[in-house]
Amino acid sequence: MKKKYWMLLIAVIAIPIGNRLFNHVNPWLGIAVILSAVIYLIYKLLKNEKDEKKD
Repeated sequence: MKKKYWMLLIAVIAIPIGNRLFNHVNPWLGIAVILSAVIYLIYKLLKNEKDEKKD
């Protein structure tokens, strides 16, 4: 359960950082940060669910 909190924290931090980069630095860099955070979050959630089903 503790892992889910860390994953949520990463998403909550990475998405606003990506938004700030999108608005002020470079749109493509912001999109890359946001997409990488979302893809990482989905990957970890699926992996975590698969590990829980094995137990």
